[in-house]
Amino acid sequence: MKKQELLDKILQIIYTVKEDKIKLQQILQFFRDKIYEEQEEIDLPEKYKKVVSEIADSIDAGFICYLNPDTLEVEEIPEKMINHPYEFEALTGGTFEDWDLKHDDWKSCITIEPLESHESFQIMEQFANKMDDINFREQLINILNRKRPFANFKAIIENSHHRQNWFDFKTRRLENHVKELLLNELG
Repeated sequence: MKKQELLDKILQIIYTVKEDKIKLQQILQFFRDKIYEEQEEIDLPEKYKKVVSEIADSIDAGFICYLNPDTLEVEEIPEKMINHPYEFEALTGGTFEDWDLKHDDWKSCITIEPLESHESFQIMEQFANKMDDINFREQLINILNRKRPFANFKAIIENSHHRQNWFDFKTRRLENHVKELLLNELG
């Protein structure tokens, strides 16, 4: 059978049970367990694996990270200090001169910035679409389609039993993002 014929047969089966929530959940669970492969693990040279989590945590917290690929030294600078230095100084009293930054002197340097808001939004969408709990998934999708999606998403996740699943999911996505960037830079 050709691929299109196989797909048509699968869709026919799904269509016959489209009104049966339990059967749809069973099909979804089967696909996730047996067919669908989670985002592939990115194979990074062993040397760099130990800095991936540190950098992922830092960019999640709003820091721009500078990595010396030779020594694996990492410098973190708040994004606000670079993009809005006067606002940063007004809030914290700190300036560039207060920081003992070394990355400008490194022979080579890889810069990793926090995700853009649309990239963070995509991670939230992926998590929502991955949810087995159909009611919670619909609630998350509804929140993502209204005003203030970030604040409302955070509020509902913080008060749910899916909180740890969200943090684990987001961490894996951020770590894969860092690995992809490192692979591209190390090329």
